[in-house]
Amino acid sequence: MRNRSATFATAASCLLLCLAGIALAGCGPVSASPNAVSLTFAWSYRAADYVRSIPAPADDGVVYVGSDDNAVHAVDLTTGEARWTYQTEDNVTSTPLVNGDALMVASWDGSVYSLNRTDGSLQWQHRTDGWITGPLALGKGTVFAGSHDGLAYALDADDGSLRWKTETDGRIIGGITYSDDSIVFGATDGYVYALQASDGSLLWRFRSYGDVVSKPAVGDGTVFVSSLGRNIYALSAQTGELIWTYRMEMGSESSPALANGMVYVGSDAGHLYALDAEDGTLTWHFEAQDIIRSTPFVHDSLLLFGSDDGYLYALDPSSGNLVWRYKTGGAIAAGPTEIDGLVLVGSTDRRVHAFTLGGQ
Repeated sequence: MRNRSATFATAASCLLLCLAGIALAGCGPVSASPNAVSLTFAWSYRAADYVRSIPAPADDGVVYVGSDDNAVHAVDLTTGEARWTYQTEDNVTSTPLVNGDALMVASWDGSVYSLNRTDGSLQWQHRTDGWITGPLALGKGTVFAGSHDGLAYALDADDGSLRWKTETDGRIIGGITYSDDSIVFGATDGYVYALQASDGSLLWRFRSYGDVVSKPAVGDGTVFVSSLGRNIYALSAQTGELIWTYRMEMGSESSPALANGMVYVGSDAGHLYALDAEDGTLTWHFEAQDIIRSTPFVHDSLLLFGSDDGYLYALDPSSGNLVWRYKTGGAIAAGPTEIDGLVLVGSTDRRVHAFTLGGQ
């Protein structure tokens, strides 16, 4: 396990105060404005360390999530109890990926694992030479992984055998996006890459201003990606040509989300931006109290995201008005998701928090 710091002590103190019933900047739910949508606390699941993985949606009444306790956890959606856990050799911050009866998992130990979804038993393992911290991607029977060894990997989803690998000049931190027979990702060499999914050949690359540690979003023939160089870029998915740029106050580790013709993305300044996807004009922005690393998630009339300030926020996606927020006992580094009417999010308080959606 890596990356332990004094922030854990702060998070742990916050959690203890919340449990003791002491008012701490609004521990627990806070409703900021009337709205037809409601979120009610359902349950929390405790791992043995930070939860910095986006919970993975599935159709079997189970949510899958990774933790810095080196494990992937299968948790019952109804009860919040563990179904099974599988132990890797290092942190699991990558979002698990469902593939039929299999669950694909990546770890800081450098491996991609395929597990049986029913009992968590190992089906195959493929090891790279660097940490894998970002999400995997799946397309046409192939699993794609980006590693801190600077290589993008394509693995056979059935047996884990290597189909190809392509080298970059930087670490691939933020994960890979699959779209239209190509994969897109950023690296710490400051480039955004598009590769042919079938053989790993380079389609194009775009030079950003600053390292790219987020996962690109692709929609309507456009790639949207943020960078540590304070820019959000919209690029042609076919050619990599720049369409527009939006300049932020600080860099971004947040992966963009697309919905309703808008691009939503957080920044290290604690701002959540809503940009017009067509031309990049700012529609609104919301200010949290700390860094927003979380990937935003849009569900019907709610825009959900977390912050290092410990809050899970729910905004009106059209106006940016605060609808609801909930204080966890630690930072929220990864994004929330929705599964079967439950909103789920992990926190460095070592918990997965679940909320029931109502009133929609």
